[in-house]
Amino acid sequence: MTDPTPTLPEAAETNDASTLAKSFDPQAVEPGWAARWRSEPFRADATSGKEPFTIVIPPPNVTGSLHLGHALDNTLIDTLIRYKRMQGFEALYLPGMDHAGISTQVVVERQLREQGATRHDLGREKFLDNVWDWKQESGGMILNQLARLGVSADWTRERFTMDEGLSRAVRHQFVKLYHEGAAYRGERIVNWDPAAQTTLSELEIDREVRKGKMYTLSYKLGDPQAAASNGEPGEIRIATVRPETIFADQAIAVHPQDPRFAHLVGQRARIPLTDRTVPIIADEAVEMEFGVGALKITPAHDPTDFEVGERHGLARPSVIDLHGNLTSDELVPGAFQGMERFAARKAVVAALTESGDLLEEKDHDTAIGLSERTKVPVEPIVSEQWFVRMKPFADQVLAGLEGGEMRLVPERYGKVNRDWLENIRDWNISRQLWWGHQIPAWYDEEGNVYVPSPEKPDLDCDKDPRYKHLNLRRDPDVFDTWFSSNLWPFSTLGWPDTDSEDFRKFYPTQVLVTGYDILFFWVARMQMAGYGLTGQAPFSTVMLHGLYLDAKGQKMSKSKGNGVDPLNLFDEYGVDASRFAFTFLSTGGQDIKHDPRRFEQGRNFANKLWNAARFALLRLSEAAPGLGSDDELTHYVLNAVNPREKETLRSRDALAMVRHREDLTLADRWIISRLDAVTAEATAQLGAFDIGAAIRTLYTFTWDEFCDWYIEAAKPALAAGNLGTLVTLKAVLEHILKLLHPFMPFVTSELYAALGHRRQLALHSWPRPDPALHDAEAVRAFSALRAAVDGARSLKSELGLSPQDRLDVAVQGDLAPTVTENARVVEAIARVTLVPELAGRTLSAVERGVTVLAPLEGTVDIADWVGKQKKRLAEFDKQIRQAQGKLGNEGFVARAPAEVIEEERRRVADFGAQKERLEGVLAQFA
Repeated sequence: MTDPTPTLPEAAETNDASTLAKSFDPQAVEPGWAARWRSEPFRADATSGKEPFTIVIPPPNVTGSLHLGHALDNTLIDTLIRYKRMQGFEALYLPGMDHAGISTQVVVERQLREQGATRHDLGREKFLDNVWDWKQESGGMILNQLARLGVSADWTRERFTMDEGLSRAVRHQFVKLYHEGAAYRGERIVNWDPAAQTTLSELEIDREVRKGKMYTLSYKLGDPQAAASNGEPGEIRIATVRPETIFADQAIAVHPQDPRFAHLVGQRARIPLTDRTVPIIADEAVEMEFGVGALKITPAHDPTDFEVGERHGLARPSVIDLHGNLTSDELVPGAFQGMERFAARKAVVAALTESGDLLEEKDHDTAIGLSERTKVPVEPIVSEQWFVRMKPFADQVLAGLEGGEMRLVPERYGKVNRDWLENIRDWNISRQLWWGHQIPAWYDEEGNVYVPSPEKPDLDCDKDPRYKHLNLRRDPDVFDTWFSSNLWPFSTLGWPDTDSEDFRKFYPTQVLVTGYDILFFWVARMQMAGYGLTGQAPFSTVMLHGLYLDAKGQKMSKSKGNGVDPLNLFDEYGVDASRFAFTFLSTGGQDIKHDPRRFEQGRNFANKLWNAARFALLRLSEAAPGLGSDDELTHYVLNAVNPREKETLRSRDALAMVRHREDLTLADRWIISRLDAVTAEATAQLGAFDIGAAIRTLYTFTWDEFCDWYIEAAKPALAAGNLGTLVTLKAVLEHILKLLHPFMPFVTSELYAALGHRRQLALHSWPRPDPALHDAEAVRAFSALRAAVDGARSLKSELGLSPQDRLDVAVQGDLAPTVTENARVVEAIARVTLVPELAGRTLSAVERGVTVLAPLEGTVDIADWVGKQKKRLAEFDKQIRQAQGKLGNEGFVARAPAEVIEEERRRVADFGAQKERLEGVLAQFA
């Protein structure tokens, strides 16, 4: 027995469908919410007792603008952050930017050139003032674009890698590493940009395959005549793509187990075009099966050759200078001295041809490195630079990975991570730039190095009283940008002040979300810095996503002209639709091909959700205009609940309260049970960081089950004034909005507010699965209703009727009573009339255990209909024969892919089943 209907409290806001536009207009809704989230940031409280969940943004370059990779990355981050915040975590999404040393300097220097000046004209101090001015006026545009994406960041904690606190952290890192012996200055091979005049990291290099040549050269043995008299060749052949570097050759290497060259090891060979000879050595770096099996070793111009030279004590003279020209060194013949490197290549090839030392020239695709900023080919050179010994830190990371302190999602990247760490090389951390963190190292007149003491790391050595008698000169170089961004997970939280509230609360961070392409260059360096400087893993999970490619699967670039501006997508489809597409396309770290259909799908989905909310608001305004806030919903829900259960239910969410009403229909019970199952499924998928699977789950449920089935099934009950269905509709809709909010925050926030909530949706709790809501009987019974509707629709189609035509149908089978009890639902959705039985000949459809029958007499022209069915039967026979013919062809079966063969088998089975059914129908007319 239920309580009498109470008097409705006055609603703060009246629900009215007229307050919502007829369709969702992103441009009218999204900017307001984006501005609100930027001006009222989601501030994380370091003093709260909540469990922290922290993600730091992969800092975009201060020079950058939003591209699809950024949009994808930050959509995934924001989805996780909103989800975790709703789960009750103290969620921190920490935003910021990287100073982008080389790209920023290039931008400002370009402006200076337009004014007829160079940075050297200004001097270092004034040039840096110009850079800071540019940063204030033009830099950081990308953060405003991210705000438009709707990221729920704590903008009060925005960081910049050149901020005072982060600069201090970089300095402390270097001082610590130097005094521990991990940072050192030495000569090693580096990537050199002849245009920018600086070393580069691998990430600042674009790899491009270009058409080139492979040249096979003759290196004459020390005594060719003696070799010839012994029946041995008087030369050893060497293949190279860079003949201009032969003048820096220091050896020829062969594999120690290669029988072709074993007798030559220890001999000497003459470098073509010179009188100089080099030894033939054995080294396992040589691949016996590659090329001719022998390598010229040029330690100053190739990383592998450098390592071979280190093992064998070879000299490393360079014959290419910092501007990309051949040097005037005596090793280089006079005719080639000072020539540009690629012009020198042509000249050297011509000379080798004339001397007879060029044995073969053939086309060869060569992978070359291009400076990302200047687009010129990078030159490997030996240079004195600052380096960090990485192996001790890599070993710490490997131990952490082995111990489960960090995991990578997808798991396959764990092996990639470990393989790179196991083969780590020392890191060149110095750059020949002015914009960046200047290296805190000083030199006296004799070249001795001075670095601040660990006790006073912030004290410049030229101001240290201990060195006042010395004339110290500061190193002009700056650190590689990555030497600051490798500290990002903890420098942004206050390190090296480990007692700061933020550091204690939010470090280590929980998740890093980024593309797999910077696993080596950034992720691994953060891992090593985390262990080396804080003694902890910087994050417990690394979630890697794929690259965002164009529709053909190619990388997007300005040069190719195949880029897509995400801001244009926002304008055309809306931000929520774009976020939907980014998450929907995100699957298991796979690369993503741009697909406009997914953006259209997202736009259609937002409109579908909007229309469902308008329908609900209209019904609410008609039947219960005060059903607005959470308290008012509770008031209504508990109206039809047993009094003894009220107090218990008040502490549970709306869905649980609604389920205890006694006036629910089968459709109400079914949608509540299904929604709870979907909540559990999506929660598990998000917990496993499978964001794509979660949005696909929610999309299918919302579109198919809620909008297309439940709302249609609810209409008869709503028309009859069933209050239980009304509160179910509202509670289910609000529950769905909460589930979809992390993915599509704008439309869900707007609709939640329209339903009468003053507190924004982002601050509400994530729904929790409740086993008590599982209703197997309701699911089984409603499945019968869906089967009856599908069967009726199928019969209409087979009879040539339109979906709007009325049709008498009867149902049979074990579930027929369930269908009959809910006749109003079936009749309303399928536009049929359920009758107890049908006389005469009938047409039947069997759907999931429910048999639906329709009359033939009086519905169609029997003779005409039978004729059409016989033609269909003949077509079935034809299709079956064609498929069977292919399957009986041994050549087809041997050559065709497995999926093609399976498709032909499916065609035989499907057409066979349709044929059998149609034959049974036509038997009535025999």
